[in-house]
Amino acid sequence: MASVIRIRQLCKQYGAGEQQVKALRGVDLDIQQGEFVAVMGPSGSGKSTFMNLIGCLDSPSSGQIILQGEDVSQLSANALATVRNNYLGFVFQQFNLLARTSALENVMLPLLYSMLPDEQHKHRALTCLEQVGLAQRLWHMPSQLSGGQQQRVAIARALVNEPALLLADEPTGALDTQTGLEIMQIFQALNRQGKTLVLVTHEPDIAAFASRILMFRDGQLVSDQQQTPEDASDALLAFKQGAAS
Repeated sequence: MASVIRIRQLCKQYGAGEQQVKALRGVDLDIQQGEFVAVMGPSGSGKSTFMNLIGCLDSPSSGQIILQGEDVSQLSANALATVRNNYLGFVFQQFNLLARTSALENVMLPLLYSMLPDEQHKHRALTCLEQVGLAQRLWHMPSQLSGGQQQRVAIARALVNEPALLLADEPTGALDTQTGLEIMQIFQALNRQGKTLVLVTHEPDIAAFASRILMFRDGQLVSDQQQTPEDASDALLAFKQGAAS
């Protein structure tokens, strides 16, 4: 399988002198096409810094990030924005939808910067909303949607540019247990369709849905655990039982 992202000796430091904080300390790993990776760790472990770096929201102090064969380690802010739009899709805890814009229009927003003909924008957005089960809510405003439905819109928006890598930061953190289960089932379905996902979470029962779990501590990758499909099925069953109790 091809690597979507290759990381070599990744380091990130903030501040200088006695005030220097080493957020990441020489991380090495590859993420292959079609993997579903969960990133865990306590507060201050480096997991959020790691997500910001692979999401091209920040640049490392040293080391290398190769995304889809392109070295993005030291690109300018404008070049990183282009990389994000070409290769990455983001899902956040708080949805980040435009309040006065319909579900369909929210999903179409990333396409404003694409090279696609305008007539394809609506078709692609419709397809993505159908994927997440919201074909009947196209013209609803965020205030007319439940939290789970808003997160589905956010997932559709992340998918609309057909990203090589889908990044999700605590995507169930603002949702109740049952709705969180529904969102995780969407992620699993996308992964079965071949999507590569990296998800940050502090909840072990959410991480258990992934096929691989990375554990960070003190800026280092301390555990890299593969999961079987049976493990993910067990996680789904346990989550359903927890939601029902």
